This record gives sequence, structure tokens and C-alpha cells, in this order.
Amino acid sequence: MTLRLALPLAGALLACAGGGGSAPRAGGRPDATSTSTSNGRATSGSGSGSTGARAGSSTATASRPPAPPRRELSPRGQRLFDEALAAAEEQKRLKVPTDWETLERRWRAVTEAEPVPEAWFNLGVALEHRGRPGEARAAYQRALELEPRLAPAAANLLLLDEPKDPALAAQRWSELARRHPDDAVSRARLAALYEAAGQRDEAWKLAREALLRDPRAVGAYKVMMRVALGRGKPDLAHLLAVKARKLDPADAEIVSFVGDVLAAEKDRPGAVAQWRKAIALDEGYVPARYALLADAFGKQHWEGVAEHARAILRSDPDPRVQLALGVALRYLGKPDQALAAYDQAEKLGAGKLPEVHLARGVALMKSKEQCEPALAELRRYVVAAGPAAASEGPAMRLTRECEQIVLAGRQAEEAARELKAEADREAARKAAQPAKEPRPAGARGPEATPAAKPVPPASGAGTVPSPGPASTPTADGR
Repeated sequence: MTLRLALPLAGALLACAGGGGSAPRAGGRPDATSTSTSNGRATSGSGSGSTGARAGSSTATASRPPAPPRRELSPRGQRLFDEALAAAEEQKRLKVPTDWETLERRWRAVTEAEPVPEAWFNLGVALEHRGRPGEARAAYQRALELEPRLAPAAANLLLLDEPKDPALAAQRWSELARRHPDDAVSRARLAALYEAAGQRDEAWKLAREALLRDPRAVGAYKVMMRVALGRGKPDLAHLLAVKARKLDPADAEIVSFVGDVLAAEKDRPGAVAQWRKAIALDEGYVPARYALLADAFGKQHWEGVAEHARAILRSDPDPRVQLALGVALRYLGKPDQALAAYDQAEKLGAGKLPEVHLARGVALMKSKEQCEPALAELRRYVVAAGPAAASEGPAMRLTRECEQIVLAGRQAEEAARELKAEADREAARKAAQPAKEPRPAGARGPEATPAAKPVPPASGAGTVPSPGPASTPTADGR
């Protein structure tokens, strides 16, 4: 994978994360606790620091519900109520993680002693935090049966069943705001819906209305700080975020938003530090993970890309994040795992993510040295992305390079076949030549022939003188 491929993908990841930061979240939980008056009567109050936002939802902060008619509690009921309230306040004072199991047990004890609507509401909050939405819904409904004016119970019921259609959700929140004119949560939620729809002026107005009803409405502050940043006013956005954080220091969304502001001000190290703080507060906070993933991808820090991609995929099966994980795995020397990640990305994207083919082609070409299947993937990418889009990246260059490699391989194979065929022909020619006579023993060379033997004279013929010295004639001539 080349840098030219990595950077566009990082940009796509930024787009998925809403520009690298916290996107508006869709829901939230007001939380009201009841306080005990000095005359032994329970009145409705407001609590803070115990909001129960779902992952991916905006926290509508604690609303001050209208005080119900004063009611006399039995000594036992008042004692149980005070103990439950004290337990919640003690956990807040110690700044320890809220023990929702203990709070559930204490608020349930109050409801079993007396029908106190505020106790039923707080029991619902505890049940919802413990992952039991059905029981929480029943608790909120019981609170409203006992006290129809308890707006936070109505708000939490709507949040449990908030329609996915923004228009229908806005209609429900508008109805709730009309029924409870002093409710801050409904206005904060309406503000968030308007802000998500790009209607910043209306969002700002509703958020201010929420703060007039409850100055501790953190959800309203969140809307206003996002609107301010969207209007190009990072200083104002930062100031609003600081105010919101004072109300809820453990809110990961606010901390992450400060990172977004710093990123807008070109303070990248400061932004990364804030996003990491948000993850420390809530390791499953996805917008901060997206921002850190995009940052790691831009820096080609592949271990970080793999870490944040896996964390996101546990709650958000985003095909582009799956693709980014595959890219990181290939760079980390795990091509088989990378190819498996690409297959999963293609499945999650329903075949509508052209970059999968490009990434797979690069892995097959560069890591597996399999150019022919790589060439097929690169061509699929060009078809899916369009020649104009493909020409701006490495696809065309890689395609030409791969074609040259394939052609060179075919030429090498053809040359090898020719050499083998020539060798086979030479072997066959030698095998067809006649065999030579064997040499006799003692032959001294290729031209040696057998020695000639003397031929005996024929009968009656004269003798052949031996080659000795000539005889001397005698005196008489013999």
C-alpha cells in the first residue's frame, strides 16, 4: 500500500467521524434525586453527576422536575429515603464509580415501604444503568402514575423509545415540552435534533431556553459548543466546553470535544491528548476512537490503527474501519489476516466499497507476489470507482506494473519452454545415431589396426631368404 492510497482512506475515515470529532449524539438520561426536607417531607430536587447516557447518545443533563405536592412519609419510609439519597451523595463525594447495584437495592427498599414517585424514578435510573431497560421503563411509568408532573420520568421514557426518524422524534419532544413548560430536557433534546439537522439558529435558541430552566443542563451546553465551533468560533466553543466540564468532569463527550476544538486551532498534539483522555474516561467512546484512528492512519502508526479499529468495530461495524484494519495488518506483515479483513469489509459494505478491491490487489501483488489475481482486483476497482477516480490514485500505475510483471513472467515461461524443447531435440538426435564397433584390447588409439601375420609359401616355390647378412662366395665360385 502506498502513501497515496493511505491518505485518501484517512480522509474517508475523517468523514465517517464527522470531521474527526464528536458527532451529535442521539439520546440521554436526565437524573433526578429527591431530597428530604427539614420537616420530614420529601420534595423533588435535582441531581448531577449520575446521568446515564447510552453509548453513542448525547446526555440530556439533570432536569429540575416540578415539586410534587408535599407528602408525609412514615418514619421508616423517610429513613430509607434519606439513606438512599445519602448513599448516592457519598459516592459522588468520593468520586468513585457509581455502584448502581447498591443504589438499586436502596431505592427499591423505599418503593417497597411507600409509593414515592421520586424513588420509583431513581430506581428506573439505576435499572437502566444496569442494562435492564424493560424494568426501567416500568419504574418510570409507575413514577408517572404516582406523579404525572414528574417530567424527568416522562423524558427518560421517551429516550428509551425515541423514534429513529428525527422528524417524529422532534414531534414527540415538542409534545413533551408543551406538557411540561418548565422542563429543560425536552428543549435540550430538541436543540440537539435541530443542530444535527444543520439548523443552528433554532438549536442555539432552544439550548438557551433549556439553560434558563436548568443552568446545569449539560446537554444544552453541548449543543451550544457544537454550534459555536460550526460557526467558526473555537474560542467560544472552548469556553462553553469548560463550563460543561465543570458540571460533569467525567463526561467523555465534553473532553473529546475539547480535542476537536484544539484540532480546529491546529494544535494536533493537544487534540490527541484530549481524545486520549476521553478514551481513559470511557474506552468505548466511539467519536474519540475515530479521531485517534484518523490521526494514527495519517501518521502511518499501524499498531495504533489496528488498536483503534478493533475498538470501534466492537460496537460499530463500519466497513471503512474494517478496511483500515486490513491495511494496518498488511503493513504489520500479516497479509493473510489483512485479506480476511478485506473480505469482511466487502461484506459489511455490501460490495459498494471500491477501495476493498484496490487494497486486496495491493496485498496480493506486494505481499503475496500473486500478480494475476491482483490484476483482476485492480481492474475491478477501476470499474467500480470509475476511470477518473482511479486515475487520481495508484491504481493505474499498479495495474501497468502488474501487467509488466505478468508479461515478463509469461516471456520467461516461454523461453524456458523453448530451452527444454531444444534440449529434448538434441537428446533425441543423439539417441538416433548408429553405434560404433568396440575397440580390441591393447589398441593404442583410434587409428590402431591388428598386426599383419606372415603368409607361408606355396608348395614347390623357392624359399624366401631371411634378412640376414649376405653370404661370401668361395673361391670356386660357390
